[in-house]
Order: sequence, then C-alpha cells, then structure tokens
Amino acid sequence: MRVVAGVLTALLVGLVGGVTGQGTASARVPETAEAERTGLQAAAKNVELRNAIPETEGAVSINFMQHRHRDVMFLSGTFGLKTYDVTNVDDPKLLDHLTKQELALPGDDPEQRFWENEDVTVDPNRELVFLARERSAFGRQPGNERPTGVYFVSAADPARLEVLSFQSMGTGHITSCINDCSYLWTTGYDGTPSTDPDTYRRSGKVFVTDIRDPRNPKTLATYVDLNRNQGETHMTHDVQVDAAGIAWVAGTGGTRGYHTRGWHRDPLSGQVREATAYDPIPYAGGAAPKLDMPTSFSHNSFRPVGRTLKDGPRPSREHPAGSLLLHTEEAFGSATCEDQGRFVISSLEGSKGGESWRATPEQPFHLKTVGVWSPDDQEGTLPGPDAFCSAHYFDVHERIVAYSWYEQGTRFLDISDPANPIQVAYWRPEGAVSFAPYWHRGRAFVADLARGVEVVKLTAGAYEAQASHTNVTLKTSPAAAVFRSAENPRKRLPLAPDPDYGFACPMLVGRCTPGEPCC
Repeated sequence: MRVVAGVLTALLVGLVGGVTGQGTASARVPETAEAERTGLQAAAKNVELRNAIPETEGAVSINFMQHRHRDVMFLSGTFGLKTYDVTNVDDPKLLDHLTKQELALPGDDPEQRFWENEDVTVDPNRELVFLARERSAFGRQPGNERPTGVYFVSAADPARLEVLSFQSMGTGHITSCINDCSYLWTTGYDGTPSTDPDTYRRSGKVFVTDIRDPRNPKTLATYVDLNRNQGETHMTHDVQVDAAGIAWVAGTGGTRGYHTRGWHRDPLSGQVREATAYDPIPYAGGAAPKLDMPTSFSHNSFRPVGRTLKDGPRPSREHPAGSLLLHTEEAFGSATCEDQGRFVISSLEGSKGGESWRATPEQPFHLKTVGVWSPDDQEGTLPGPDAFCSAHYFDVHERIVAYSWYEQGTRFLDISDPANPIQVAYWRPEGAVSFAPYWHRGRAFVADLARGVEVVKLTAGAYEAQASHTNVTLKTSPAAAVFRSAENPRKRLPLAPDPDYGFACPMLVGRCTPGEPCC
C-alpha cells in the first residue's frame, strides 16, 4: 500500500465510487467533533491506492493461483467465495461468486453470513479451494446443531466454481495444506465444553484429513499438537508451512513447528523415525515470554528460510538463517496495543530439543525475544481508549512486513534489523477494520472487513525510509477532492464478539438482522 509522500490519499474511494481502474485520489481528513469521538480520522504515508474493489465488504482472507493465462485471486468473506482476474494487477475483474445460498447446509439461514475461513487455502496443482466453516456460520446459535468442517471447491474453471463436497469435522476455523495438499490440518475450538474463565482454554487439537482423493476425504482418528500451552490443553489457531516444509501451529501457548515428512530424530524419544502428516516430529518453537505476549495467544507466524530468507530479517552471526520466528499476538486489552496484541520476533535457538513439548506450568519454557513492535505511540495511530487494536495477519516481502491492526489500519515495517523493526509506511483509511494484507506482484491486497479489498502500492518514500532505516514522519498538505463531508464522516463499524472466540474473531452487528450479530 502506498501513498504519495506528504499526501493523505484516496481514503474512501472504492466504497463511494471514487475510483475505477488505476490511479489515486485524495480525501480531506474529517476534523469534526464527531470524527474525533468515533476515532475514525484518516491517515496514510508512503502508500498509493491503486484500486478499491466494489462489493467486497466483509472481506476476510485472500489467496492467489495461476490458471493458464490468468492470474486469479480467491477472496473469502462473509458473502462466500469470489474469484477475480488480477492479470492486470491494478484492475481486478470479477469472474465468479460462490454464494452463501450455494454453501448453505440444511438448517442454515442463507441470509446470515458465511463464517469464517480466516485463511483461505488453495491447491494450485489440483486447482482446488478449501473453505473452513465455523460453528457460528449462517446464524447457528449455541445449544443447536452447529456443523463444522471444510468445503472442497473445484476451481478448474475459476469463472465457474463448483462445490465438490463438504467434509464434516470437529472444528472449522482455519484449514491448511500439509505435504503439498495431500493432507489438511484444521484448527480452532473443537466444541468441548469448558467452564474455565480463560477464554482460550479449549480442548485444542489439530484435526488431520487425508485428501489424496478430494472426492472422498477422510478425517483421521488421530490429532496433532496436543497439550500445547506449557503441557496443558489450549486452543490451536492457524498453520503456516515454511519454505523448508516445517508446519508451524499457532495458538495459545505460542507457535510450534513440526516435520511432516522425511526421516528425523524425534527429540522426545531420541529415536530416528519417519515423520508424517498424522504423526509429525517436533522441530522447534514455543511461547514468547509473558512480558512480550501476555496472553500467550499466537495468532499466526512466519519463519524466513530457504527461498523466503530474503524476505525476513538479514541473517547475522547472532541470528543465522532460519533461526528467527515472526509471530502475532491477537489480544484486545489495549486500544493502541501498548502492552499486548503486538508483533514479536523470537529466536528459535534453544528450542530444538523438545523443550516446549516437555514444559509444564511449574517449569514453563519460553523463546528468547529479539524484537517487538506495535502501533502504540507511532505515527498514524488513533489515540484514546476506544480504538480497536490488535496484531492480526501479516505478509512479508523483501524485508518489509505488511501488517493488519484492525482499526489501526495496515502498517508497513522494515524488519532488516530484527531487534529494531521500524514503520516505513502506513495505510489507515477512514473506518478501516484491516484483517489481512497480501503481497502480490508489487502490490499489497488488503482484506478489510468494513471497506472491502483495496489494492495498494508503496511509494519511493517507503523504500527510502527502509534504506536509511528511518521511521516515517508525517507531512500533510491540503487535498483537492472530498469524498465525504466533514459533517458526515464514516461511522465506526459495529462489532460484536464471536459467541465462541470472543473479540478474537469480531463479528459485524446489524448487517444481516437488525440488532443481531451476523454470524
């Protein structure tokens, strides 16, 4: 995302019909008491808005696939699944929409929203898309039947999506490909009742599904990543597979990596054995210290290694290649993420002997923190107690992290020096609820729950700030166009806690049934 240096750009463009095709526009920051009260004043630096995709409000997650001559974007959201031709990266064209009605199961209310598939997964080799279905999808309420699992969708023709099957599972928050999409690991709350006051203390485990035959998927009677929080059961959240093939499972208790193929020494048994998707071998990882990640809830992660090493911090004698783990704490105890809900860079040194798997509440294990960053007291940050702030999804390209922070917008951080991440650009448009940014062909595609998808590009100023390792300094100048008057600023998006996950998965209020969560 980029803004011309010194200008607050294009802050509501796509949702008010201000931009079609390439280019930028500008909007004056509201200065009224109402804008101050709602905390929605816009701010941006070193980011240029290239386009805003109409009718994508409710965007949650994005992935990409090359399909013959087309570059295709898959957009998952409360509306279902949409595909776009992004061959012209600045001018996405809608190809197809797999609607809520087509995804609804018996007993669903298709007027309510699809939920949540927080990290959409694709198999480019077999041209498949996997959509995880949460128990609160389509308005399903606690106390009633609440099916969870994964939809298998054919994208053999991205302009004609087809649901192949729905595989029922014990959970359905996020599903991820393992071993080149031979298996799925599906994470989230598995529905086991809990009276524990800790919101995240759930019967956490990773469900393993054999999808070598996608028309006949088989969820196995074995689980992965048990007792993940210092030896106690807690919820799993998401899985990222790094360039070396290590599968990193994030959740309460930190982030832990596994070998899922090949022969390796098992640090718990001391024996050399074959790792599989259903019987993986612990590799490394663990929890960040409580001082840096107070809730111990790691939301997602990335280890720069192999072909992605150039995207992460510069390797050094102190932090050699493959020794760093980047991970997010999702937590909402601070409106500016001052002391929680932050970005943490950890060292994996000292964690490869099974330390996290042997830990107990009496003898916990923590990774060493290398660096921490949050929007708190940074340029472009909404002040006051009412902003909705937490680290969420991020993506990394050429040592710049594109990072979503809900109402604090999307931030771009130079992580060349892992001990000192700095902000080189930011995009906090009016009314933002930034869920996830994705680097793709020199652009960042931002999935914003309130605004929809925006395509942005960093300007030269961001790279100059990276080269000099200098935090951005805001300089504003009056803008010519006004898309929303100061007397009518964009209203704050009404959010409500998810019935199972709380504000870890905020839901829109009043978009489907007035006064009710659209779950």
